[in-house]
Amino acid sequence: MADISTFFKCLISPTLFYMEQRSVSSRWSKYEPNSLESLGISVITTINVIKALGTYTTPLVMWFLYRRGYLSTEGAFALGKLSLSIGIIMGTSYCIRSYGRAINPKYRKFLEKLEALRRYQEGDRSSGSNALKEIKRYDFEFSAWPVQYEFDKNIVSSQNILPVSWRSLVSSFVSSPCSVVGFFVMHTFGIRLLYPGSISILNYILRQAHLDGRINLIENFDGERFKLKTIDRNYIDTMFVDKRNSNSSKGKFLVICSEGNAGFYENGIMPTPIEAGYSVLGWNHPGFACSTGMPYMEQEHNAMDTVMQFAVHDLKFNPDHIILFGWSIGGYSSAYASSRYPNVKGVIVDATFDDVLPLAQNQMPEFLGSLVRTTIRCYADLNVAQHLVEYQGPIKMVRRTMDEVICIEPSNISSNRGNFLLHKILKRRYPSLFNQKSEGTLVDWFSVDGSEKVYHTNIL
Repeated sequence: MADISTFFKCLISPTLFYMEQRSVSSRWSKYEPNSLESLGISVITTINVIKALGTYTTPLVMWFLYRRGYLSTEGAFALGKLSLSIGIIMGTSYCIRSYGRAINPKYRKFLEKLEALRRYQEGDRSSGSNALKEIKRYDFEFSAWPVQYEFDKNIVSSQNILPVSWRSLVSSFVSSPCSVVGFFVMHTFGIRLLYPGSISILNYILRQAHLDGRINLIENFDGERFKLKTIDRNYIDTMFVDKRNSNSSKGKFLVICSEGNAGFYENGIMPTPIEAGYSVLGWNHPGFACSTGMPYMEQEHNAMDTVMQFAVHDLKFNPDHIILFGWSIGGYSSAYASSRYPNVKGVIVDATFDDVLPLAQNQMPEFLGSLVRTTIRCYADLNVAQHLVEYQGPIKMVRRTMDEVICIEPSNISSNRGNFLLHKILKRRYPSLFNQKSEGTLVDWFSVDGSEKVYHTNIL
């Protein structure tokens, strides 16, 4: 039987997903809740999913309520009774889940270790200095994960701080009607179109894949999970694989991986540099998987700043031993970091564009062109080229010739926005080489693939 204090602790305690089994060669096993906990979790999850769906379909829900007559005094009373019933069901489900956890010895052991860590962080040294190491033998809800690094605004660095293109709601009203509409577009569905990985329903669908991918990185690559706190109080989920003590000479270099607009470190590009022998740090954009917030420009910048500061000041990698690796829209995060830390060893951008505006306009109806331009320029000005041209170190670009998103015109390789990015970089670095003839030859070179490039390279 469970005592009353344990029951109340379990009411707000985190969900446990995996446990490390010391007796089986440090293998990880899935935590199996008992029937009571499973019942409570199922009901709570179902109600939360319905709530999320209702949020995304608010106009349809309001139309339905209006047609059914619920937007009246009598209807409001009926909706109130429905809300009360749902509240009672939720409360009962939380109690059932809590009791199921309280009588489960495996969960109680996990809860004891979590409490020991909390006491240790509050100054009770009797809880043991290995409390953090012990709790990392479990995988559980990120909200309860201990913060191990917080952005330090007192750290003074020599990098140039670029201004952020941000407008408040008040300045939007002063600017133009289009800007006002753009604000609401971006802060409702626009940001989710730009970053689908921030859609809560998608994160719920992919939750098991995230769990499996994270455990794979921990179990097979000795990854270590860290929770970082940004200056705007978001929490960024990161995974670090340390190869500095391996036989590989590349292990002393850290590759920081920035994923695409629907990519996550759990199932993203991290394995590529890991298998090549590098130390690797992966992170999730704000609002992706377990990271909190939303991927607005300011929050993206703050997240990237925190990740870089963590890599330099906590993991102890010098900037000249850091390689920035960005996939697709993650190329913007990498480009931004390169402008803040110009001494990084190099930048790799894969399937990346020069400017998000042409891509956004290409995906939207032509009559919305003015609104799209204003919205992007005011609230999501992801201009990779603007940042990357300021970086003077080595850059490696990978152009995906069959990419249907990066190419404005499908099957037309010359419309690939990666071409425009390379063009702007070359023009900034070697301005004296550009004239009308050489620039035309370069454009022709962008338009061909394979062996034809040899001919155009000789001309160039």
